[in-house]
Amino acid sequence: MTASARRNALCAACLLMTIGCATTSPLVRQQCFNPDAQLADVLEPYEALRAKGCEVERGTSECDRLRREIERLAVVCPGHAPTLMANAVIAYDDQRPAEAQQVLDLILAQPRPFAEAAELRARIAIEEGNVPFARRLLEQQIKLVPDHPGLHETFAAALYLDGNLSDARAELTMAAVLGAPRWRIAYHLGLIEEASGRSDEASRFYAEALQGNPGWAPADSRLKALRARSPGGNP
Repeated sequence: MTASARRNALCAACLLMTIGCATTSPLVRQQCFNPDAQLADVLEPYEALRAKGCEVERGTSECDRLRREIERLAVVCPGHAPTLMANAVIAYDDQRPAEAQQVLDLILAQPRPFAEAAELRARIAIEEGNVPFARRLLEQQIKLVPDHPGLHETFAAALYLDGNLSDARAELTMAAVLGAPRWRIAYHLGLIEEASGRSDEASRFYAEALQGNPGWAPADSRLKALRARSPGGNP
């Protein structure tokens, strides 16, 4: 094992200890023989359960069991970026952004670019108010992976927060061409139009976002607020 691989293994092990995963004896017997298949065997049923809502039976949850298995795979296959990414997403979804950030930094330290990791890492930075860091990271990653829609979409959000509305609009156009979901693009365009003082256009984009994702709270809230402020508005 190279020095770099040993460092990755130690970092992953320490990280899992931080989030309370016990390294029990079965880990010693497991081997990283096919990391993509090992991850899919656990991640696919986990995502299916999460989509339906995790049910608890007899004080335990199948979701919890599968999540622990995904966490343990990061020890078994410490250099496997998709496994690390799965753990980062789980930590982020469970509102543990600091732990997600640690895992994402492990991925981004690897020599190959990983656009999804950069996108989520930038999103966490934006949510923490560190927009300059998010912009630098996204600019760097877009140079490496210029055809990833999520990078352009998240970069648009950072530009919007910096008040650079024209460049934010251009990034959203690029993200849309590359395949970003239209309802998300419409929502972000609504934010830009609202910030530009064009309430009617903003309302149209928010309504389009709701057509693509009915009941989506952010678009619904902004649309209702705009309608309430307009003369004769009908919230």
